[in-house]
Amino acid sequence: MVAPLAAAQQTRPTTAPDDPATPRGALRTLNQAMRDGNVAAIRQLFLATTPSEARMVDADAAMAAALARLRTAAVEAYGPRGADLVTGDTDAGAADSSARIDSADVVVTGDVATVVYRDEKDSPFVLKRSGGQWKVPVTQLGKPLDPAALDERLADLVVQRKVVQELTDQIRQKKFATAEEARQAWRTRILQAATSQPTTRPVQQGP
Repeated sequence: MVAPLAAAQQTRPTTAPDDPATPRGALRTLNQAMRDGNVAAIRQLFLATTPSEARMVDADAAMAAALARLRTAAVEAYGPRGADLVTGDTDAGAADSSARIDSADVVVTGDVATVVYRDEKDSPFVLKRSGGQWKVPVTQLGKPLDPAALDERLADLVVQRKVVQELTDQIRQKKFATAEEARQAWRTRILQAATSQPTTRPVQQGP
C-alpha cells in the first residue's frame, strides 16, 4: 500500500496553505484579504445568496479597503509603531487570526466544512464549497437583517468609511503632528458620527 500512496502523492498537485481549495486555506486567504483591503478577494471568498447579502459583502469589503488605506498612510507618516496607535497592530491581529485558524479542528462533510476554534468550541463556524472553492456564507456573520435594519447598517458603514477616508487624507496632508493626535481625532469623529445618525427603524420594546 505504501508504493501506490507515494506515487499518488507525487502526481497529485499540492495545495498551498492559503489556497481557497481547502477550508483552512479559504479562511487564511480571507483573513489576509481583510487585512490588506483586497476587495476582489473578499467578494470572492464570501458566499452571498441574495442581493441583500451581496450589498453587505460589498460594504464590508469597501470598509476593509478604506482601513487598509488608512494603515498605509499612517505607516508612511508615523512609521509602523506610530501606525499601531492609529489603527491597532493589524499585522499582529492577522497573525493571531492565522494561528487560531491553524489550530482549529476542521471536519469536511461533502460540500460543508465545520470549523471549531479551540477558544470557541460552542460556536462552530461553517464554510460551503462553491465552484471548487470554499467560501464563508454571509449568514455566518450574524442573523439576517430585515430591509430597514440592513439599510441602517449600510448607512452606518458609509458614514464610518467617510470618516476613515477624511482621516486618511488629512494624515497624508500632515494635518496631525503625531500619531496620538490622529488617533484621538478618529475616536472623536466616529463618536460624533454615531451620535448624530438618525434612527431609521422603530425602537423595539421587550425581548
